[in-house]
Amino acid sequence: MEGKETDLFETADIVVYIQGKGIVLKEKSLVAYHTVSKKIVEVGNEAEDIIKNPQKDIKVVSPLRRGIIADYIVAVELLRFLLIKAWGKKPLIKPLISICVPKGITEVEKKAILDALYQSGAKEIYITDIPLEQLLEELPNLPKEWQKVKTFIAITKEKPEYYIAEQISELLCYAGQEGITIERIKEIFKEKVERDN
Repeated sequence: MEGKETDLFETADIVVYIQGKGIVLKEKSLVAYHTVSKKIVEVGNEAEDIIKNPQKDIKVVSPLRRGIIADYIVAVELLRFLLIKAWGKKPLIKPLISICVPKGITEVEKKAILDALYQSGAKEIYITDIPLEQLLEELPNLPKEWQKVKTFIAITKEKPEYYIAEQISELLCYAGQEGITIERIKEIFKEKVERDN
């Protein structure tokens, strides 16, 4: 397991809504695992607690970046754990699931999310970039197959500043490797902002 390390809190929130129950789960997209055995020890909010109280040989990663899958294998495990937690147990019949994804993701990114959900136990998946609240409001007017869905998942980015900070940090790390100074980075950034605005 590799995943995206969480030094910069590069996570998304995963929300699960079940018809008749409302929102039953809201968790961080985090997985904590043992570095030697590779066994998952915690997921979601419990994994976030490990960031605050680090443990020897336990690493915490986020398989989602900017709300999309960055590490497929870890994402499958994360979604499987969270769905079973939301349902209370593994369902006997594979469920229909609707997932709300961030706007602007590519077809390849959508396919990765769909594949991960199928691997997590879904029978059929409906994907949309409409926010969850809006989707639930519009549900009565959607095609008949949507009416059968009982489990709705939303991958949200509540603090997009984290994603910007993450990108800047990666840029600074790359600049350091290439011997480019912080002062020069500031100049480039200023030139870019002035040129684009």
